[in-house]
Amino acid sequence: MKIVLLLIVVLISYLLTRLYYGRHWQKNLQVSLQFSQETAHEGEWVSLEEVITNNKTMPLAALKVKFQLSKYMQIENMDMKNVTDHYYRNDLFSIGGYKQVTRRIPVMATRRGPYRVEGVQVVGSDYFFSRQHAMVLDSATQLLVTPKNYMIGTGELPFRTMWGDVVSKLKLYEDFSAFAGLRDYQPGDPIQRINWKASAKSGDWQVNYYDTTMDKRLHIVLHAERGPMSHEEELREELLRLGVSFTSSALAIGQSVSLECNVSGSDGGTPLMVSEGSSMGHLNTIEIGLAGIDYETIFDAKSMQQAMRQRMELGDGNAFSSEEENYNTSVLYVTYSLRPEFEKRVRARIRTGAPCCLVIIGEKLPSLPQELVGCTALWTPRNM
Repeated sequence: MKIVLLLIVVLISYLLTRLYYGRHWQKNLQVSLQFSQETAHEGEWVSLEEVITNNKTMPLAALKVKFQLSKYMQIENMDMKNVTDHYYRNDLFSIGGYKQVTRRIPVMATRRGPYRVEGVQVVGSDYFFSRQHAMVLDSATQLLVTPKNYMIGTGELPFRTMWGDVVSKLKLYEDFSAFAGLRDYQPGDPIQRINWKASAKSGDWQVNYYDTTMDKRLHIVLHAERGPMSHEEELREELLRLGVSFTSSALAIGQSVSLECNVSGSDGGTPLMVSEGSSMGHLNTIEIGLAGIDYETIFDAKSMQQAMRQRMELGDGNAFSSEEENYNTSVLYVTYSLRPEFEKRVRARIRTGAPCCLVIIGEKLPSLPQELVGCTALWTPRNM
């Protein structure tokens, strides 16, 4: 009889414990997943932080947090080779009453774009592991991954071609704060350049000359084309990486930069156009703009002109529309497919004698007209 009563007590305790757990396990339980930063470059490691807070006396012996990550989000020390569309993560926690547990997972995005933690579920098992209870979380955390910045140095191609070998093609100005030396007087030299002391000493007219600097404004034109073509996806992504890399390099040497890209931005309806700026914060603006490129719409020359007119009608396109027309602005054209329409635009700029350079992304340069040869550089994608 005692055994029967004991079994009844155990059964009742079991049922009450299950019932109590089912009703109270979610009470004062907070679960959050948050990236350690809002933006990152391709290939940069960040942390995905799981924070579990149990603000009640009842401990949770077995709590699972399940979620999905994109296949392009790599997790440290995990084999991602067999991942298809998503990677499914299942983390187990044991947390006492009035305790908080934080777990940091190193992750790295291998491609640009927005990343969200999806399908977040919290599953609690009762103390007998006989029943599971689940709740679904609405994860608002997002990581925006921007195109990789190659940190191109002034000694690397095509940077050297643009700012070195083709420097005579670009608009140069004498920097009167950078004295370079003396030279013999030449007809046409202004009288204020004459160095009277040196002239008296040598017996011949001597004039001061100064180092030259490039114009402080750069307009970057990123031009995409519709496929199909070999390695099309990689070429398109490299186009955006160069947009970030050249912007960063130009800002580092004191140039102000504006940028246009004939692809729809994050709004999906208009091409990306970023007006002139010279602060390093301007780099972040361009990085975020290029991160949102979706390649759903690629605009031809006529559509680009129409988009420009619409910006002018809204009152924010006047300065931008004059960038390429300004002969004191260096223009950098970047493309992976030199189609006739775009080639015509570059050649028109060259014929004016205005400063410009063309960078073609690919494994080798196509056949070029003579007037493009001297101002064209080849960039071979590093992943091809």
